[in-house]
Amino acid sequence: MADEQDRQIVKDAETALDQLFEKYASASDADKWILKPALKKAGEELLVARLALFKEGQLTNQDDIHSLAVIRDEIDEAADGQALVMSAMKLAAFLGAFA
Repeated sequence: MADEQDRQIVKDAETALDQLFEKYASASDADKWILKPALKKAGEELLVARLALFKEGQLTNQDDIHSLAVIRDEIDEAADGQALVMSAMKLAAFLGAFA
C-alpha cells in the first residue's frame, strides 16, 4: 500500500489540475487554444504518477509537498493564459518525476 504522503501528493495534484480546469473554463478562446495541450499533458502525467505513487513504498518527501504547494499557488495567481500554460507545464514536469 502506498504511503499516506504519496496519497496526499496525488490528492493535491488532482486539486491543482482541477484549479487549472476552472481557469480554463473562464479563459478566452485564444487562451483556451494555447492552454489545452498543457492541460492534456498535465492530466496524462497525473495518471502515470498516480499509478506509480500507489505502489508499495514511499516515493515522495516533504520537499515534494512544498513544491506542489508552490505550483498550486502559481495556478491561483496566474493572471493570463501564458502564466497558466507555464503552471500546467510545471505541474506536468513535477508529476513526470514520479513516472
